[in-house]
Amino acid sequence: MIRQHLSGSCIVTGECAPLRPRRSCIFGVFVIKSPGDDNMLKRSSGTAQAFIEYILIFGLVTAVASLSLAAMGVSARDVYCTMAKSVAGNPVSCAHYFADDFSNLSAWTIINGNWRNENGQLCGGGREGRIFVPLSERNYVINVRMALLQQGNGYGIYFRATGFDRVDGYTFQYDPGYSPGAFLFRKWVKGNELSPFARTNAPSGYTWHNVSRQIRIEVNGNTFTAYVDGQRVLTGSDNTYTYGGVGFRTWDATQVCFDDLSVDPLP
Repeated sequence: MIRQHLSGSCIVTGECAPLRPRRSCIFGVFVIKSPGDDNMLKRSSGTAQAFIEYILIFGLVTAVASLSLAAMGVSARDVYCTMAKSVAGNPVSCAHYFADDFSNLSAWTIINGNWRNENGQLCGGGREGRIFVPLSERNYVINVRMALLQQGNGYGIYFRATGFDRVDGYTFQYDPGYSPGAFLFRKWVKGNELSPFARTNAPSGYTWHNVSRQIRIEVNGNTFTAYVDGQRVLTGSDNTYTYGGVGFRTWDATQVCFDDLSVDPLP
């Protein structure tokens, strides 16, 4: 008699002995396997291995790209927001904590100094000057698209600033007057600046005046990093202040103008 057994694929003359399914133990659970399962498992294993390899390669490429962007002072968020704005306008995830094109100074608190709007830019100088905008955020990125020092010994950009009349906080200082010309991080206590807690001299022959610079300051926990024209120039660390606003500072005979400030979430 010809009989086909439902549990297998044999077609024989006479009685067909039932095929005995095998058992295997996976994670402590016995699983019944039919004879054709081995090939299926091998194919599945190969597919899973290839998928894992693709994930690892993608992760490596992403890490290398992120490090390269960070070295240039460009965040992955900057790239994402630039692309997203071209496609979908301005996504909520790309919203600023604060932004100003300096068409007016209504958002700012002037403590002292000769601050004014000139041709849509924030300009100040001639003596000690301080101007602030309050923020409650802890960690952020400050971007100044244009900072033009026309004359004098330099300017500062405040961050995590509070108590503006007698300010507590930090400044990044673009400081040709700090011989032989340097980039600094300073801490402020009750309106008084302390000695720099981080400093690096500018390269020999660096042009301080009448050149438009882009400034970026990353404020992340107790670590602060400054970039000039996309190049990282200084990193410093301090634990004293954990939140606060931003601002600008001038001193002595400084004349400086700024344009297009934004304060954004960290990438």
